[in-house]
Amino acid sequence: MISKREALDLLHAAIPQVGSLGLETLPLAEALGRVLAEDVAADMDMPPFDRSAMDGFAARSGDFQNGLAELLVCGTVAAGEAASIAVPPGSCVKIMTGAPVPADTDVVVMVEKSEELPGDRARVRLRDAIRPGQNIAPRGQDMRKGEFVLTSGTAIRPIEVGMLATLGCAEVAVFRRPRVAVIATGDELVALGDGRPGPGQIRESNGHMLSSQVADLGAGIEPIHLGIARDNPAAVNAMLDTAFAADVVVLSGGVSMGEFDYVHHTLKERGLNVLFEQVAMKPGKPLLFGEMTVEDRTVFVFGLPGNPVSSYVTFELFVRPFLRGLMGFSGPHFLEMAARITSDSGGKALRRTQHLPAKIWLEEGEVLAEAVTWNGSGDLRGLLRANGFIIVEAHEAPPKSGTRAAVLIGESSTLRPPHSSTRDY
Repeated sequence: MISKREALDLLHAAIPQVGSLGLETLPLAEALGRVLAEDVAADMDMPPFDRSAMDGFAARSGDFQNGLAELLVCGTVAAGEAASIAVPPGSCVKIMTGAPVPADTDVVVMVEKSEELPGDRARVRLRDAIRPGQNIAPRGQDMRKGEFVLTSGTAIRPIEVGMLATLGCAEVAVFRRPRVAVIATGDELVALGDGRPGPGQIRESNGHMLSSQVADLGAGIEPIHLGIARDNPAAVNAMLDTAFAADVVVLSGGVSMGEFDYVHHTLKERGLNVLFEQVAMKPGKPLLFGEMTVEDRTVFVFGLPGNPVSSYVTFELFVRPFLRGLMGFSGPHFLEMAARITSDSGGKALRRTQHLPAKIWLEEGEVLAEAVTWNGSGDLRGLLRANGFIIVEAHEAPPKSGTRAAVLIGESSTLRPPHSSTRDY
């Protein structure tokens, strides 16, 4: 049995080089959530011309005396028009936001600082503290042609989609997403739709939960939920024959040391190179991770504990970061921070690192955490109120109320107070 830190180090060392799964080209509309697989440069200056930042009047700064000018209006430039109009001294043009600024002008005065003058010809009084370039976005201010704007490895969010469109990218090269097969194992499991469980049986939930956790990674991953493998080597082997078409296989159950736990034995017989199979953590001690060669491809295999809380936690702490790395995402999914504990967590010191499901929130600038009530690794309901974990290191007692402790929270989780009117789940 190895420590959690040692297991994570082995896990991260096993993540293949980004792009090992290959690349694919997608229409921009389908690229959200994927990871860019190429550097992208500007194909033109942006803005491509001196652009007005305001609705107002484009004028010559030299026509102003003490911030005041009375000028003839010699035309209008709208957005989308060419700025071909000539603006002689003593004149200005009405201009709209985003329109090109005529070459003869060097300031734009916002319309709120203008006043129409009476007379047969259109004239305007402009009053403003004038400086050359005022309210004008100069050509190339944002980027120059040939300048690299986005780099390979960038996660494509809505803002990157907008940038790629600005750069004229109708199609985008991205890293291929991994194919992930999910298998639940156990004779006690009853598939949804197969009626009410009989004596000694339970409904199969882990496969559905784990498939959802895979899909929650985003990037359009569609997990391959293969269903239930029964507790015998033939059934496990038959399911693995199908699963090994994927890049990553996630199994739940059958990895402990019980008489009917066939998963780890079967995988080893098929040539799995086991990197670790027991981790000093709770929940989740019987955690298997390894790699094997299947038809000149490397397939990565996770064997998670069968208890649903253990299965959930080990996926979040081990499978999720592995898949994120395989997909090309950088940076952690979970954030570790210090929090003040608001109630006694209970329990005792163990020789394993504990992860206590907790509600974590922000109140008056301070991070607070409260362990949620749960009844062990089989109690999935206890996780419904949790949005993170209190970390209890090996040989340390769970924290008392008023003390500080390290907590883990998902990067996208909302630190909402528990008394918020919005439901937490």
